[in-house]
This record gives sequence, structure tokens and C-alpha cells, in this order.
Amino acid sequence: MKIAVIGAGEMGHGIAELAALHGHEVRMRDIKVEYVDRGMDRIRWSLDKLVGKNQLKREQADEALARIHGTLDVREACREADIAIEAVFEDLELKKKVFLELDQAAPEKTILASNTSALPITGMARATKRPQKVVGMHFFNPPMLMQLVEVIRAETTSDATLQVAVDLATSFGKTVVVVKKDVPGFITTRVLGPYFEEAARIHEAEGVPIQTIDAAMRFRAGFPMGPFELADQVGVDVLHHLIMNAGRPMPRSVQDLVDAKKVGRKVGAGFYEYGEGRPKLTPEMGQAFEPLRILAPMINEAAELVAIDVASPAAIDEAMRLGTAFPKGPLATADDLGIDVVLAALKSRKGQKPAKILSEMVARGDIGVKSGKGFYDHGSGGRTTTYETLLVTRDAATHVATITINRPDRLNTLTPQVFEELDAALAALGTDDDVRCLVLTGAGDRSFSAGADLTSFGDISKAFKVWRFSRRSEEVMSRLANFPKPTIAAINGHCFGGGLEVALACDFRIAANRAKLGQTEVNLGLVPGAGGTQRLVRTLGQAKAKELVFLGSRLTAEEAAAIGLVTKAVTNEAFAAEVRSFAEKLAKQAPIAVRLAKALLNRSDMPIDAALEMEAMAFGLVSSTEDIYEGLQAFMEKREPKFKGE
Repeated sequence: MKIAVIGAGEMGHGIAELAALHGHEVRMRDIKVEYVDRGMDRIRWSLDKLVGKNQLKREQADEALARIHGTLDVREACREADIAIEAVFEDLELKKKVFLELDQAAPEKTILASNTSALPITGMARATKRPQKVVGMHFFNPPMLMQLVEVIRAETTSDATLQVAVDLATSFGKTVVVVKKDVPGFITTRVLGPYFEEAARIHEAEGVPIQTIDAAMRFRAGFPMGPFELADQVGVDVLHHLIMNAGRPMPRSVQDLVDAKKVGRKVGAGFYEYGEGRPKLTPEMGQAFEPLRILAPMINEAAELVAIDVASPAAIDEAMRLGTAFPKGPLATADDLGIDVVLAALKSRKGQKPAKILSEMVARGDIGVKSGKGFYDHGSGGRTTTYETLLVTRDAATHVATITINRPDRLNTLTPQVFEELDAALAALGTDDDVRCLVLTGAGDRSFSAGADLTSFGDISKAFKVWRFSRRSEEVMSRLANFPKPTIAAINGHCFGGGLEVALACDFRIAANRAKLGQTEVNLGLVPGAGGTQRLVRTLGQAKAKELVFLGSRLTAEEAAAIGLVTKAVTNEAFAAEVRSFAEKLAKQAPIAVRLAKALLNRSDMPIDAALEMEAMAFGLVSSTEDIYEGLQAFMEKREPKFKGE
């Protein structure tokens, strides 16, 4: 596809690089030579960094760079373009002007897309003579790393235009959430708004210290950053602009910092001073603040989006998890807390108007997990129990379940509680006939699991306590290894020690290029304690297993794939799509046949005579199922079979 990217700044050059890496021809346009040159320099720097980290081969980087051409001429940028993606400053009048210019310069076939985080797409569409060919494509910063793209349907967007945008973002290896209505802030910006603005209101009106609020939201609610930390990271000036564009009241503290030019980490000062790095917050600092005070307004915004059919609860939660690192998604969190509890919190805040849908749900008794139904169905194949350390989701359409180790602030390290909850989750999913494949991964993009959290043991010298943890973890790993359905370890980052033992207990291991893997216990004076020595030998053989364990080596994803430690290594951009595609293929297979085949393969170390006898028995069992008739009929009719597991 030929793509024009309008704007070579922070977002523009990232989108251009992303598109070129996925084989698209790109012309990147800006209004000054120095802007174009700076954008190209940053693309070169990024590609070199990927090569240096062994995430990209030099020839791949050179090929991608050769696909990007800088220009000052908008007509040259749009020549033969299939789609033009605008990525200029977040100002509606400026964007309308750019869209008018693009409409005049681009061929009739060209779709026009805006990379805006909040501004109305319909207004830009109506500035053109092709409103049906205008769509929103909200990439997240940095585009190369962030997994989500919100595709926004304007009031004028045609079905064909929407599908092109979805297909393009998918070709980039991104997860796409379609925003069905062009509402202010779309999903992520709208729901995230109260995270800071409510925090600022509480700080200013009640004098609650910013450290107290940040610590509570980071350590008690599970966000990677508190609201004031996040404001400094994003830029207080950027936040100021977003609030102003939305027409909401400006917090006094934000205006004061902008006036003082203390706009965050990029200048060394904002809500915090950054002479000594990240603010030093502790869990104890947040004990006096109730996170629900900020969570409830966010849930309220998400609920309103469901009510007006902007997106489904699952889509909203996925967008918030991927785009803003909301730990469980606002609506899953609402179900966990209780819709009645959320509604009461909203009513207690003067001036807060609860969404009508929340009152209606409470009146019906649909208050979440404790009633069996809320935004999700908790009793019939919808979203199941949300654990404290895990996020468990089911996709009824694809029959794929996902367990996410949800401790990103601790690199998804493993504690006794993680293993207890994993054991319970495996038991529930193993008996769920709607689940045919299980994906296991870690929250965030830094770590699958960095191993055992040794701080959870207290006194590490208590040998019995450590032995008991090892025995229990081995039991849970055995349940995972013998789970009756195919399992995939989606290794998205660090995978060390116990984390690798979890991955080894899965049937398949798919690793992103950014991942690092190793059985590293010996570096701490320990030995693998959750089956690592045995499963590593069975996977790699004695010599290679000993090398990895004795040296505590850390391998890149490609090195791990070369020796067979992982099934395949894929680019960071393609990782989520590859895992999803592989899982869905497995889930389409005949469930009974796969379960029996897995049991046979797992016992391949038994004497051959007994193994063959087991195989014959399994063949006899599967030959009496309805699935075998469906498989044969589909083969004769040259179509894809639709197995029911019967």
C-alpha cells in the first residue's frame, strides 16, 4: 500500500517507520526541511536501535528506510497514495486546514485519516469533498511500541473506508478497537480524563498530597503511574491543551505549572522535581486514600460509552488496558467492586452525574461478580472471576481464553498467591467446554515473568517455607503441563527463572523479539524449583540444558528459537497478531481429538508397547465422536470443519 504521512514529528515519524517496516511505501511530508530531516534522523536512530538489540536485521532496517521518502510538497506526498494519515498538532482548526489541503492534493481514491487522540473526526470530514472517505486512526505514543490503534468512525465514514483503516492497522501488527461513534475523546482519552482531573480536584479542594494520591493509584489500584506522575510524563503543557480543547475546567495547579514553564520530566520539573529520577513513592504513602474516588468517575465514563453504543464492554476494557495500562479495564473493575458500590461512590460526590445505565443495572440486581452478572456474564462463559494477581478473559467467538499475570509494577514476578490463583484459574478453564485454547502472558510489554518474587518469602533462610513454595509451584506447573487443551506462552518481555518454568510447562512458546529468556536461578545461588531442570532437559537435551542452567545465560528470542527453546520468535509489532492467529487456529481443531493427542504426546516417554496400546484406545474413542463425521463431511465438501467437541 502507498501511504502519505503528513507531519514528521513525534507521531508522524513513528507511524512512517511502522508502516515501512511492514512493507508499505511511505512519503512523509512536513512544512520545513529541518522538520523532515529531523524526522528521518529519528527513524534512522530507531532502526539502528532495533538492529543493536537484535530485534531487526541490518538488511531489514535498510529496506524499511529505503521505503520512506521525505518531502515538502503535499501533492508529491499524496501522489498515488491509497491513504494519507495526518499527524499534525492537536488543534481542530489546523487539522481542518490540513484536510482541506489534502482533499485538493490527493487522488480521488485516497482515504484521509487523522491521528488525533480526541478531536472530532466528523468536523474534519466535512471540511472535505470526500467525507465518506475520512476516518480516525488514533495511534499511541510511541507508535512502534504501543499495541493499540483506535479506529474511529465519523458520522460520514463509509463501511469500506472503515475496513481499510482496520485492515491497515492490523497489517502493522496492532490490536484494533473500533470506536463506532465519533464521541469526544473516543474511548481512551475520554475514560482517562478523570484519572488526572479528579485527582487534581481532590488535591486542590481537600489538600490531599499528590504523593498520597499517586501512591494509592500505583500500589493499591495497580496503575503503572499515579495521575500526577503521568501528567509529568505526558507533559503538563500537553495535558493543559487537552483539557482546554475539551472545554473542561482547568485545574489551578495545571495552569500555575504552565505559567511557570514547569511542564514535566522533559524540563526537569512539573508536579515533581526530577533531579534524582522518578518520584520515590512507597505503598505505605497511599494507605490513607481510597482509589475508588478516582476509579468511579472513570467507570462512569466507560459505562456511558456502553450505553450510547460506542463500543462493547470487552472492547472498552481492551482499549483501556492496551492504550492506558488500566490494570483490568474499567468495566471489569466495576464488576469486581460491585456496580452498587461504584454508584454509591458517584452519588457521594457533589456535582457528579452517574450514568443512567449504572442505576438501571443496580435496579435489576446486575451488580457484577457477586450477583453473577454485570457488564460481563460471570456464570455462563463470559468473563470469569477476576483474581488479585491474574486477569482471566474468555473470547466466546474464538474459544480462546487468556490468563495474564497482572503484576506489571513487579515485572509479573511469581508469589505463592500467583500460583494459588493460577491453580484455581486452570481448574475453572479446564472444565469449561467453551474454552479450546489457553494463552498465558504477562501484563505490559516489559515482562512475561521475571521469576519468583523473593521478597514474598520474608526470611529467605527459612528452608521449609521455600521448599513448600517449590513443591506447590511444581504441582501447579504439572496442572499447566497437563491442561487438557493446547496452551501457548506468549512471551512479551523478560522470561527468567520461574517465568521460564511457567513457559516450559506450556505446549508452545511464542516470543517477541524484545524478549529475553533464561534459567537464571544459579546466578542467585539457587536452582530451578518449579520443574525447570526436568522440562528443560526434555525440551533441549542434557548438554544444552546444563549449559543454560549452569551459566544462567540470558538468550535473545532469536537465540532461543534457534535452539528450540521457543516455538517461534516474531517481531514486536507482529507479536500480538501472531499469538492471536496461532491460538485461533488451535481452537478451531477438533477438541476431543486434540485433548487425546496431547495426553498421548505427554506420555511419549513410557514403554512403546504401553504407549501404542493407549494410542489404539484413543483412536477407538475419537472414532465414535460427532466431530469425526463433521471432519469427513467438511473434507468431502472442501470447506472448513466446524467442530463442536461432541
